[in-house]
Amino acid sequence: MLHFLHRFINAIIPKKSDTKIQIIEKVINDKAHQLQAIDPETNEQWWRLRNTLEQAQLIRNTPVRMNQPRIFKPALAFAIAAVVLCTLGILWIRQLSPRTYETTRGEHTTVFLNDSTEVTLNSLSELKVQKSILDNTRRVTLKGEGLFHVRKNGTSFILSTDVGTVKVLGTRFNVRARNGKMEVAVLEGTVQVSSQKNGLDSSIVLTQGQYVACLSDHFPGSPGLLPFPDYPGWLHGKFMFYRSDLISVCKEIESQFNAAISIQNPNQQNITITGILNGQSVETALTTLTQLTGNTFRYENGTYIIY
Repeated sequence: MLHFLHRFINAIIPKKSDTKIQIIEKVINDKAHQLQAIDPETNEQWWRLRNTLEQAQLIRNTPVRMNQPRIFKPALAFAIAAVVLCTLGILWIRQLSPRTYETTRGEHTTVFLNDSTEVTLNSLSELKVQKSILDNTRRVTLKGEGLFHVRKNGTSFILSTDVGTVKVLGTRFNVRARNGKMEVAVLEGTVQVSSQKNGLDSSIVLTQGQYVACLSDHFPGSPGLLPFPDYPGWLHGKFMFYRSDLISVCKEIESQFNAAISIQNPNQQNITITGILNGQSVETALTTLTQLTGNTFRYENGTYIIY
């Protein structure tokens, strides 16, 4: 791929400058291989750079009538090499910049990463994909909820949230990270869930069909079995909650619909909910929810009030 650069540099630097040519080519060659190893899309950017340099060489080789003989200036060669290296540096920084995927209220979207990992994001969620040249570890950051299908390729896949991390090699799992709480459910394979408390780390291993919840600045709880066969329910127009407090359930419904929900009795905010809610609309969800809690709800001044 760098043959055109070799010809280009030879055209502007005399034969006696072979050592300088070799130094420039070695630096450019090393940078090119680093970029190509990070992302195959770099090849397309290299072709753009090649076209630009070949056009510049064509212009230089066009005969020009001059009254005075040409005088070669070594500084010109190094200036051109500096431009090439600067361009490579810009491409390198661009390739390492994280890529962000977001969903709006009520939106679901599926993302395919470069390693063939498939991620389906729930409503009001954000996924950042970070690239690294230091190791082969695949790293992403999640805010909200997503279903992950990670392909095995011999390297670790690490998912970070504001509560803890999930580390896998190849598996299918769901993560919900909202309001200082992370919930992890494994549908296939095995994952490791880690979090910190008072500067200390704690990790547990989940296998297929297991679920765990973890609060911010707390260690993961004890794993339990998923009580729902079609988890996660949001893929099927349902809400599925397992030992979730009422206020968290209401916030999850709010994140799915453009609605505000208020709990009239503060003493009920922390009662736990385990069950499946109809997620076709905010009204159907609240109807099922209040049946589980023994309450009712009304709509008043733009807010759904549970009382």
